[in-house]
Amino acid sequence: MKTQGMTLIELLSALAVSAVLGLVAVPSLYETLQNHRLRSSAQTLFQVLSSARASAVMRSSHVSVWNTDGDWRNGVEIFLDDNKDGELNRGEQLLYRAAPQNHIQISGNRWVANYVKFHADGSAHTASGAFQVGTITVCSDQLDRGYHIILSIGGRLRMVKVDIDEC
Repeated sequence: MKTQGMTLIELLSALAVSAVLGLVAVPSLYETLQNHRLRSSAQTLFQVLSSARASAVMRSSHVSVWNTDGDWRNGVEIFLDDNKDGELNRGEQLLYRAAPQNHIQISGNRWVANYVKFHADGSAHTASGAFQVGTITVCSDQLDRGYHIILSIGGRLRMVKVDIDEC
């Protein structure tokens, strides 16, 4: 005798198995998504800073990256810094604007809290002319890790994965 379809018990059993598998997979998928979002935000900021340094060398002029509204999370702007003050002023050419990074905490220590200014030789200097070095920290509330973007004395950048206690 040939039957078609499934019995109610078979259907409920299959539904129960798929529900258990779904409950196991969803937290892992959520954490993977958060990890990707954090890494992507850190990588984007790293690439923006690297592009600004390359533009300064290529154009043989001062190029600055500053955070919008005093907060790195609100987005960044790269511009030709004609008056060398690290701030975007009227008449200075805007080269690039990066979108805000929602749900990610981004902060810079004292020397890179508001801007990073690159000279024509690729080195970074403050508005007063001192060498600019510092660390920009990219973290997330939901994860136990983050990233440091470290600006060295010669203007070189590197990105390092850190634990939550360093965020």
